[in-house]
Amino acid sequence: MKTSTRLIPGLFLLCLLLLFSFIFSVSFGAVSVEFSHTVRILMNRIFNTGVSNIDAVQEDIILKIRVPRVFLGMMVGASLSISGLVFQALLRNPLADPYTLGVSAGASFGAGLAIFLSYVIGAYMKNFLPVFAFFGGITTVFIVYLLARTRGRIQVLTIILSGVVVSYLFSSGLVLIMALLGDRSHEVIFWLLGSLSGYHKWLPHAAGISIAIICFTFFFFQDLDLMALGDDQAKALGVNTEFVRILLFSTTSLVTAIAVSLTGTIGFVGLIVPHSMRLVFGPRHKVLIPASAIAGASFLPLSDALARTLPGLIFGSSMEIPVGAVTSLFGSPFFLFLLMRGKKKYWF
Repeated sequence: MKTSTRLIPGLFLLCLLLLFSFIFSVSFGAVSVEFSHTVRILMNRIFNTGVSNIDAVQEDIILKIRVPRVFLGMMVGASLSISGLVFQALLRNPLADPYTLGVSAGASFGAGLAIFLSYVIGAYMKNFLPVFAFFGGITTVFIVYLLARTRGRIQVLTIILSGVVVSYLFSSGLVLIMALLGDRSHEVIFWLLGSLSGYHKWLPHAAGISIAIICFTFFFFQDLDLMALGDDQAKALGVNTEFVRILLFSTTSLVTAIAVSLTGTIGFVGLIVPHSMRLVFGPRHKVLIPASAIAGASFLPLSDALARTLPGLIFGSSMEIPVGAVTSLFGSPFFLFLLMRGKKKYWF
């Protein structure tokens, strides 16, 4: 009853937060645009209101640069949040995040390989960086599954250990690539910090797949509720735990690989958002899945807006800092909060 009374107003407030996040994110940056001007530009584009006194430069900045960037942030934020929520339930680990299975390490290795090949073969290889990163992340997941599968079953502890081992393997390969790149390794480092700039041409396809997977995940909210309590209880209530675990691991790993391939590794989104929503709405995944998706789609664009505006406010510079640095700034204290809370009470 407590959760149901919070559901409608809570989700409504989250939708308002999403709208505010969108307008705020497309308004602020190296060139700031007033909220009223931003709304007029967007309304004119959507409804063709025929407003004539619109600054052409501001219109180009908002529609051609910032709107695609914000949509990318919304898609990646929602994807990472849902992935973190699912991993925390399936692994029964409150500190699990979307990169638990080593997707981040595999994608980073793929991206580093693309950058390395751009110097060996030709600069055009950088155009395929998202493709290399995506297949690197997916390859990691398949290797983890092969290592974790024993007698046709996958144990939670085994899959976590397999993810750690494979992460170290691909991380070692990435270190080797950075050593070979020498002074040019800064390109890999910048990618590792995460950024929402670039690769917008992949956005429509990536967004379609990600939205479909998020909607697909919602149909398993009851299974996630039961599996968060433990496999024995879930099996006793009729849940095919092995099938659900493999299926949801596969889909969430896919959506994580898509997100990482487009933006690099952006940490803590899948940790902060699901737990924040759990504190507000409770443990029911019927509510947590849409709430985490909306909150994640709001959080990452706002973090990116801060990454674009903070250097100008503090140093008077037009440069931008990687969005991964901003999310880590918020995430590290939150991680410590979860760690200290875990000493007193286990989340599940």
